[in-house]
Amino acid sequence: MPDSETFDAFYARTVWNVTSQLHALAGNDGTADHAIREAYAKAYQQWYQVSGYSDPEGWVLATATDAYERRRAEAVGPSRDYATQGTDSGTWPGIYRPVAKPGPVDALHGAGQGQPTADPDATVAPPRRHGAHAGAGMNAGAPGDSPSAWNRPAADAMAASGLQTSAPPTVDQVNQPAGRLNRLSGPGLGQLGSRRNLVIAAVAAAALVIAVIVYGLGASHKPPVPAASPGATATAAAKPKPHMLGAGLTGRRSAIPWSLVRSGWALAEFSTAQPNSAGEASGTGGDRYSTYLVDPDGGKYKITTSTAGAEPELMAWSGSGLTALLGTASGTAGGVSSYQLLNVKTGQFAQLPLPADVVPVGFARPLGLAILAVRQGPAQFHLQRYSLTGQLQKTLASIPRNPGESLGTDLCGSGTACAISSPDGLTDVWGIVGNQMQVLSNAGGKARRPKVQDGGHPSPCVPISWWNDTTILADCGVTGAPDAATRLWLVPDNGSAPTALTPPDATGGERIDNAWLAGQTTYVDWQTAKQCPSAPSGSGGMDIGPLSQAPDAGITVPGATSNFSTIVGSQGKRLLVLTQTQCPGTSSLLWFNPSTGATQTVLTAPASEVGVTAAVPFGNGPTAVTNGQD
Repeated sequence: MPDSETFDAFYARTVWNVTSQLHALAGNDGTADHAIREAYAKAYQQWYQVSGYSDPEGWVLATATDAYERRRAEAVGPSRDYATQGTDSGTWPGIYRPVAKPGPVDALHGAGQGQPTADPDATVAPPRRHGAHAGAGMNAGAPGDSPSAWNRPAADAMAASGLQTSAPPTVDQVNQPAGRLNRLSGPGLGQLGSRRNLVIAAVAAAALVIAVIVYGLGASHKPPVPAASPGATATAAAKPKPHMLGAGLTGRRSAIPWSLVRSGWALAEFSTAQPNSAGEASGTGGDRYSTYLVDPDGGKYKITTSTAGAEPELMAWSGSGLTALLGTASGTAGGVSSYQLLNVKTGQFAQLPLPADVVPVGFARPLGLAILAVRQGPAQFHLQRYSLTGQLQKTLASIPRNPGESLGTDLCGSGTACAISSPDGLTDVWGIVGNQMQVLSNAGGKARRPKVQDGGHPSPCVPISWWNDTTILADCGVTGAPDAATRLWLVPDNGSAPTALTPPDATGGERIDNAWLAGQTTYVDWQTAKQCPSAPSGSGGMDIGPLSQAPDAGITVPGATSNFSTIVGSQGKRLLVLTQTQCPGTSSLLWFNPSTGATQTVLTAPASEVGVTAAVPFGNGPTAVTNGQD
């Protein structure tokens, strides 16, 4: 921020960028405009303090994002249904929102402005578009995704991205991962593009003072109801509410109600390949691999389908919901994989070029503007952060590499190692099996090493997920027990003493792998020796059940073989379960209520197909996989 910058100048310089980025996340949701007003009002009231921050624009964007999420949650009530309001009228601050313009299709971000590609497999038509801003960009920037570039000059970002200063950036240009805030390129007010826009900025700044007075006096946050034009009817003025598909229905990508995508949604990978005796895809050729987005009501939306090449492996889903990370076996010596980023909104893939000794683990949070990865060096493992175009941003931490240790191509899924970013994106935690887990800032620096009571010194732990905003669910070794024996712990990120969640597994034969909270009950999944009668000796199966009964008694899932079931996520009292429904290796995705036994099928397949191979929940939790389980 320029020295001694006034709030008016700061507002005029940053409001276009903040508005554009929040609308890239929120889409055509008028709630975002009110969230932006609230954020700038708070900045004005605290300007003496905010102006001293290293990145006051980032503070405003983070505050606006929090306000948007709060208002979106409140909008469920009938009196605060902001999401159903029409498009903004062009008044402050929406006047700075970039207008969608037709342009070339970007490999990752897609056209974003045109009509959706027709999907012949869809069973429902896409909703009609409303307003001039029906399209939305991909990832909006937010704190935590790339702090190594917090203070990068706008001119450098412009040169790196190849943008021009002669015209306002498009939505796709806004979404280039140039830094922590994914800022628009261009030197401040030059982004407004014309003298007329400078005048508009000044008028908007004056309007801010009025807004601050209104907020300061405690005025209601509910937006005013626009007056009906002469002759207009309530029916003509009403905008259809976003809604989820009913159970069993399949929609196109354009039917996805993005304002409703939150906890309870999941991304799933589906294969039509024929399973062999071990439950693995036979790879006979002509197999189709499809990616679906599924909602809590049991509806599904087909994102993309591929019929060529090796089977893709779903690895992670970004916090914005707009990007997925997939890996594909390349067939080269050593089993090195290639990695792709899937734009969930457009169905387009883009390669993620990474060095051969680097394995991506997942997305930085909160929105997914960077990739967390582990590099295997000669004497150390390194936690690193890469851009979405494969550029190294920062090496965050290191862990000694013991003799003989080697990473696979799927770290979190294999249990060898894992690294996860906190929900707010400010903290990273990672660990390697047999080494002590580290908790550190997403900007790097000194790492803390939590200790658990019966884990020895150092305590060998690997993070699984964030149990809540400040607590890590970790899988830790047990002193004096076999290497396979582990115990789940809840580890606070502030250095407080960890709490044991599960009893220790003394033998390692039925170790508990994960835990989820549904209602007031903690459910876990654990390894078993179950498998289909016709299957050769293999890795065995999985069972699920309440923590109070595990690992002695599992829950019977209706329609399942009882050989393999694993929890993907939860909503209310229900569990989203990935389960084997046919031998030797057909798997389905379904909602299951353990208290009533009721099930709702989301994705299923005949016995001649592998079916669902992987699923990852929105927001938090590792990817659940079944392919190859017999």
